[in-house]
Amino acid sequence: MRSLGFDSRISSPLRLDFQVSKEMTDSTSNKGTWGAFTPVMPAFVRLVAGVIVLVILEAVILGFPGIGYNITGTQLSVANIAVFMIGLIVCFIVLKFGTQLANAASDAYKSYRAWTPLLAYFFQIVAIGILYAVTNPIAQPYFTSQPWAFPLIFLLIALIPTLKVVVNIVHGLEGGSSSSSTKHAQSQNY
Repeated sequence: MRSLGFDSRISSPLRLDFQVSKEMTDSTSNKGTWGAFTPVMPAFVRLVAGVIVLVILEAVILGFPGIGYNITGTQLSVANIAVFMIGLIVCFIVLKFGTQLANAASDAYKSYRAWTPLLAYFFQIVAIGILYAVTNPIAQPYFTSQPWAFPLIFLLIALIPTLKVVVNIVHGLEGGSSSSSTKHAQSQNY
C-alpha cells in the first residue's frame, strides 16, 4: 500500500510517533508552563515588555548627538522633553497594566483578594514616582525660589491613592468583623 510516494511500512511508525508526541504536547500545554501563575502572566508580561521597550527607546533617543543641548531661549533640552514624553507613556503603562495585574490576581486567587488594593496601590505609587522623576528636570527651573514646592505637589498627589487604599482596607476589616458579628447577633435572636 503506497500513499503519496511513501511506503506505508515506513510512514506508519512515523505517524504513530507524531501522534504520541502531539498528545503529550497537548496534554501538557493545557496546564500551562507557569503553573499557578498562569492567570496573571499575560498582564505581567505586558507590563514588563512595555516598560522594557520604552526604556530601550529612551536609551536610543538619548544617544542621539546634540540632544542634550538646551533649546534656544529656555533651560530645557530636547532630551528633557523626550524623557518626559516617554516617561509619561511608561507611567500610563505601569498604571494600566499594573491595575490589570492586580485585577487578574484578584480573580485568580480568591484567598488573596484582600491584598488586591495593596497591589494596585503599589503600581499607583510607582506610576507617581515615575511621573515625578520625569517631570522634575523640566519643572525644577521654575521652582528655584521654592524648591520644596514641587516635591510637595507630588506628595499631595501620592496621598490620594494612599487614603483610598487605607479606607478600602479599613472598610474590608470592618466589613469582615461587622458582618460576622451581625450574623452572630442574628443567630442569637432566633
